[in-house]
Amino acid sequence: MTVTSPRPDAPLPPGDNRLPGLPQLLGLALAIGLLHAVAKHDYVLFHTVIEMLRVIVLGAVFVLAWHTRRWSASNFLRIIGISSLTVAALELLHALTYKGLGIFPGQNANLPTQLWIAFRYVESASFLFAALTLRIRMRPGILAGAYASVGTLLAGAVFAGYFPDCFVENQGLTPFKVVSEYVIVGIFVAAAAVLYRERARFDDVVVRLLMLSLLFGALSELAFTRYVSVFGAANEIGHYLLGISTWFLYRAVLVTGLIKPFNLLFRELRQHQRNLESEVAERTARLRASQALNTAFIENSPSITLLKDLEGRYTLVNRAFERFFGQSRDAVLGKTVFDLLSEDAARALDHNDRQVRASGAPLVMVEPIRGVAAERSFETVRFPVFDDEGKVAGTGAIFTDITELRLAEARYGLMIRTSMDALVVIASDGRFLEVNDATCELSGYPRERLLAMRILDVEAEFDETRLQAFMQDIAAAGSARFDSRWRRADGSLRDIEVSVNYVNHTMQPCCFCFVRDITERKASMARIEHLAHYDQLTGLPNKLLFEQHVRSALQRAALHGRACALVYLDLDNFKVINDTLGHVVGDALLRQIGARVRQLAADERGCCRFGGDEFLILVEGGDDDAVPAALARQLLVEFARPVAVEAHELVSTVSIGISVFPRDGRDFDTLFKNADTATYVAKAAGRNTYRFFDASMQADALERMRLLGKLHNAIERKELRLHYQPQLDLRSGAVIGAEALIRWQQPELGLVSPARFIPLAEDSGLIVPIGAWVLREACRQAAAWQEAGLPPIVVAVNLSVVQFRHGDLVRTVADALAESGLDPALLELELTESILIGDVDAVSQAVTRLKALGLRLSIDDFGTGYSNLAYLKRFAFDKLKIDQSFVRDMDSNADSCALVRAIVQMAHGLGLGTIAEGVERGELVEQLRRLNCDEAQGYHFGRPMPPEEFADYLARARSRAAA
Repeated sequence: MTVTSPRPDAPLPPGDNRLPGLPQLLGLALAIGLLHAVAKHDYVLFHTVIEMLRVIVLGAVFVLAWHTRRWSASNFLRIIGISSLTVAALELLHALTYKGLGIFPGQNANLPTQLWIAFRYVESASFLFAALTLRIRMRPGILAGAYASVGTLLAGAVFAGYFPDCFVENQGLTPFKVVSEYVIVGIFVAAAAVLYRERARFDDVVVRLLMLSLLFGALSELAFTRYVSVFGAANEIGHYLLGISTWFLYRAVLVTGLIKPFNLLFRELRQHQRNLESEVAERTARLRASQALNTAFIENSPSITLLKDLEGRYTLVNRAFERFFGQSRDAVLGKTVFDLLSEDAARALDHNDRQVRASGAPLVMVEPIRGVAAERSFETVRFPVFDDEGKVAGTGAIFTDITELRLAEARYGLMIRTSMDALVVIASDGRFLEVNDATCELSGYPRERLLAMRILDVEAEFDETRLQAFMQDIAAAGSARFDSRWRRADGSLRDIEVSVNYVNHTMQPCCFCFVRDITERKASMARIEHLAHYDQLTGLPNKLLFEQHVRSALQRAALHGRACALVYLDLDNFKVINDTLGHVVGDALLRQIGARVRQLAADERGCCRFGGDEFLILVEGGDDDAVPAALARQLLVEFARPVAVEAHELVSTVSIGISVFPRDGRDFDTLFKNADTATYVAKAAGRNTYRFFDASMQADALERMRLLGKLHNAIERKELRLHYQPQLDLRSGAVIGAEALIRWQQPELGLVSPARFIPLAEDSGLIVPIGAWVLREACRQAAAWQEAGLPPIVVAVNLSVVQFRHGDLVRTVADALAESGLDPALLELELTESILIGDVDAVSQAVTRLKALGLRLSIDDFGTGYSNLAYLKRFAFDKLKIDQSFVRDMDSNADSCALVRAIVQMAHGLGLGTIAEGVERGELVEQLRRLNCDEAQGYHFGRPMPPEEFADYLARARSRAAA
């Protein structure tokens, strides 16, 4: 490595003549990758790490500049170094006030953003100032005072509220902040230009590294003009650029300018030390029988060793003494401590020596001593030296440097105290050995009280026997993770998550535990589970929970040879009440109806609301039709009673259909279908009555057969159409997708509703070719729009259970993509939750193969079906589609709003996007934005429309965006 000679006026000492190589750049990339992983897990931690690393580097630059101020001629280093302390202080305040850290309660994102602008102004201006004053030598004291004043004024202005606002919640950056960032960019660029002009005054590597630092500093400012959220991607990228800028500054000032030359010196010193050790070894071999061996031990001891006579004059010092005080033994022997140190420092050391001489006993203490380089902490052992007559003839001392140990203890203590998680050190007998502030907050006990307690005093799930067994298991395994509960000082219980590691210390084995309060998380998960299995309006079980109960009941009935009946209730004329008096009255009526159903059902689990105005009741027991018939008559009487809702007395009669196990079916689906058929017959009979299913109820079956015959040729006759409903990004308002919805234009029957022919297609298997046609047509149309110059959008296609389980689905999708040439990333398949029920492994394989094509998968109508949260983790879905039944009334129904919020939070926690369907009012759009929902579709944005109309819609949307 070539080292150039420093110029007399060189701003920085020269270093290695090479820029950072591939290993350093790979290390930087690895560090950025690790920081990105931290950012995904905990953005506040990521931000704190970045800022603390900068504070450390800036502090090191200040230390270098300050301690070289007397002999260094570099005005550039002096200005940059002294300004670094002010920048580091303001940046530390910026890090400590960052949103989410919680050190300054009540503060929003504006305060750290103001501090950011403040220290970046100081930093950029200092670089420009230093570059412009290279030929001027300024006094360090004046610079330090000036920068301290500037830092104090800026900090005071920010905290007192006189500094302009830089960030507004839910709006983003203020004009002042954006303009300031561009001004700072200009200052950095100007500083780089001046440095380039003055490059002859710098070492080549140093000036290149400084230019790179300024360039990435400017780029980071540009990134910070783009973010809306302080946790957003632009903010994260800006911090990466800021870290890279700091790394180049570190390389320029500390590595290139200081550390590498010192490494050369240290290698020479180590080589010199090895030579000395070799010489001592040779002399030891020749003089092994003499006292020189003892001297060798003293000389090579890393601890300072010395002897003094009764007058305090040095009679022996070792090399460690010489190195620390920077004087040779020839210059020290015969002198006193007053000849080496200042009056005050010498008096303190001499006092301790006099105490040892007076007492004749050793004295052990910790004391600070300043040497030639810096002040260090020493553990000192002073002892008396006796002559042959046993009288004190002098003193000796051994000084062991414990500075690094004390710093490590301080850092460890700081980490323990400031951790957001409770950190606990527990002895093998369960005693608390150490706790931090978070532990005190979690338990409700003060630190002094906890250190006098055992873990069993707060642990609610363990007893003495289980604790001892657990400690033995931990000692054998080394670590463990588990959930438990703590009992607080006020008696309340908190759910906790514990990560414990066993430390097998020879003196005192212990367990180091991280304890996290998960009470709120468990409560939220329990509420989500409840919302997923119970109807939020009536409190009755939903169809999923009811179906599980029925399947179990049917197994018991089959085992014991008993009968069961499924009673299907459909309110008469409820739609009239709902449309006339509104959803509020309709919902209130349904709640009271649900209460009556619950009272008449033998078991609360044996009833459910599975549709808008439809209920199911399971009747167990009884070997004939008398028991369900009696219940049906009781229901008719009960439903005929008026219901008082607000100022209205409402009567909503009910039509009832009954199917009996095993006569009318041996599984839930068959019984449900037949009970539904019987309900239609009851309605056709004039409503407000009940009917048992009869095999003769086949009128509708004939109609379905006729419709099915026409449906067979619908594709060949080109009677099927696709309409497209737009999907919008709630943040930007841009059209980002469309859902393809099938329509059947039958020449004789007119426009047939999908609700009529889709069930027929699924029952008959026609859904497979129809679904394949939909996939091909949707992909072809999406590609055609792109070819017409319209912006690319994602087209969403629904999949049915039958279609999903068909063996050729993956090939069908792949063929549709290949034929159309559509980018797979622009195709989204919507799966219903019922698809996930059944062979989990087969479903998982199918999902994996579909994802391998590069397309997107979403769960349709989330919350109305199976809603098993474990599937969200197992299957690689991209998005949850929130059912319109929750969205439609979320602005007036707190439960619906809570469910939507829970789904959005859960989805984001799992890395999934969310889209709300059924958005019909502007108020719902604003509420969904506040809940951080990603996308939405509904009549508020546009009805399903033919391809030509949708193309016009998309073109208008693009024009509005461009305007």
